[in-house]
Amino acid sequence: MGPSAPLWMSVLYYIMCIATLIVGMAMLVKGTVRRLYSLVAVIAVPLFFLNNFHTIARVGVDPFAYWQQSLIEGQWWAWLSLALFLYIVWYWGWLVQRIGGQKEGRSWWKRQQWIWVVLAAAAPVIVYGVQSLDDSVVSSVRTYEPSESRSANEPLGRIFFLYSHPFARDSYIVEADGLHVRNVVTLEAAGVSQLSRGSSTKELLLWSDYTGRHVYRLNRDTWTLVDQEAVSSPLSFASMEGEWEIRSLNQDVNTHKLEVRKGGKLLFSKRFPPYILQVLRAEPHFYVFADAMEQEHGVLYVLDQRGSVVKEISLPTSFARSMAVFHGRLVIATKPRLTIVDPHSWRVAYWGMGQEETQFDQLYVKGDTLWVSYVQRGKSGWLALNDQFKVMKKHELPLVYWEARFYGDYVYALFEPQEGNKADYAGEMNIFHLRTGQLAAKFTAPKQKHNLQTFQVMDEIQ
Repeated sequence: MGPSAPLWMSVLYYIMCIATLIVGMAMLVKGTVRRLYSLVAVIAVPLFFLNNFHTIARVGVDPFAYWQQSLIEGQWWAWLSLALFLYIVWYWGWLVQRIGGQKEGRSWWKRQQWIWVVLAAAAPVIVYGVQSLDDSVVSSVRTYEPSESRSANEPLGRIFFLYSHPFARDSYIVEADGLHVRNVVTLEAAGVSQLSRGSSTKELLLWSDYTGRHVYRLNRDTWTLVDQEAVSSPLSFASMEGEWEIRSLNQDVNTHKLEVRKGGKLLFSKRFPPYILQVLRAEPHFYVFADAMEQEHGVLYVLDQRGSVVKEISLPTSFARSMAVFHGRLVIATKPRLTIVDPHSWRVAYWGMGQEETQFDQLYVKGDTLWVSYVQRGKSGWLALNDQFKVMKKHELPLVYWEARFYGDYVYALFEPQEGNKADYAGEMNIFHLRTGQLAAKFTAPKQKHNLQTFQVMDEIQ
């Protein structure tokens, strides 16, 4: 990862601004030099800091990276910050000319003025260069001997556990091979909290839904960086499917920006009120589920291929965990009922289990069956629905899982460690047969320096 601006550079900026404020106030009171320039300098410093609340308000966002990205996007506040900083630099050069002795100061200024101008103009470039010196994300990989003894019925999925902390500069990925740890990977990536499949089956997509530094793509075979992109705002949603890339940027408390790319080219960019929870591409539409936070309900936006809103449907729930198309209908995992939308008539129907505390979680279409995981008070499980939304199978667990994933013919359910075992391991993974509900494997997720955030299941590495 391109490291964030080093500490000494941040300190240098602060020292320079504080010194400008103190000297400017002294010159303003004493009147040694022209008061107008000193007054502008005194005003410029607090304005510079206040203006940079655009970055400070985003916890964990690298202010220099965010400033660079905003300059590229033409944000007025970023260019104002640059103008204020250039004035502060010019003010110091002007002080040297005025105070250093008229003749000597003027002579020094004539010799050095171009150096000051070049340094000031190049300041953003210097910061960018420092950040780009190292583009390596993976700092170490501890490899363990792969499991040699596998039963014929053992699940083939490879499990990747993600560990991180929003204020730490390192994260970890533990790759598990059935009951055994295969790799422990240390990443120089701060605060990543989400782990999903990339555009290739051999890629992992890493991003954060609260710090907004970068989006990473890692080759999970070689543990090398495939791509790294700085983002200007935290993400609320990100996915890659083939040549399609969809992401939602949480720009502020009032606006999310949805970006859709195809083959690396921006197809469209559109702003929505927050909070975008799920996006699904199902030709010819894009379905966007947004949480209308103030109204305490949800909104389903239906977009065409150009990003124009075809339909806007208000929904009674503000919660959505996943979406899927099943027999021509859009199904949304909401609570306490599934939300079913007919894209031909835009009629909305609901299906539930008769219990208000039900929270539907993951959707998985396999053949003519829709598998749905759910959480209820004190228990959890999964069930199978046919095209008429009739229950064909139901498997119930006596505990509430932390997170669950469908993969192949199995259900991967991660449970929090029991009270007495929290110091020993980070979580307990239970793998069940999808149709029979029988336990196929069970093991604990190892502890790391940071907390376990999420996990992903991918196919066997050949």
